[in-house]
Amino acid sequence: MEQRPGNERTAIMTGRARTACTLAAMVVLSAFATDNATPASARATDPVPVMHEVTTSEIVNTVTVPRRTVLTRIKSGLASWYGEMWQGRRTASGRIFDMNEMTAAHKTLPFGSKVKVTDLRNHRSVVVTITDRGALFPGRVIDLSLGAARQLRMVNSGLDPVKLELLTYQN
Repeated sequence: MEQRPGNERTAIMTGRARTACTLAAMVVLSAFATDNATPASARATDPVPVMHEVTTSEIVNTVTVPRRTVLTRIKSGLASWYGEMWQGRRTASGRIFDMNEMTAAHKTLPFGSKVKVTDLRNHRSVVVTITDRGALFPGRVIDLSLGAARQLRMVNSGLDPVKLELLTYQN
């Protein structure tokens, strides 16, 4: 850096000012420093996942297969029915809903399963195919199509106590 006569004092002040600014910056930055010498990335508490090859036997062993005892399952509760509002719409199984068919909605049974529904009030029975998911209200075990509800003569009551007997279980 070239200096002109009379500017020596300015150059010295600039050097002192630079030193003062550097010291001030160090003081400010040290206020944010931590006592830990370990970097934040090394202090992470989440464990690093360990990858390993999965064998075919491990996959097969983790599959849950329904027990055969489910074929004789009997359950009781309230049945409701649904009809016109859902007519022509797609069910959870992908089928188009026909309110006059002998179908029903159940929370967990596989689609295509056949269930015998007996109305405990009048002892009438009907066999329905599970094509939808439903009966989402507490205490209700099945939601019948209008056709099935007519066969059980429960359309006017809307809700009837029923017994369900699983006849076929579709996988």
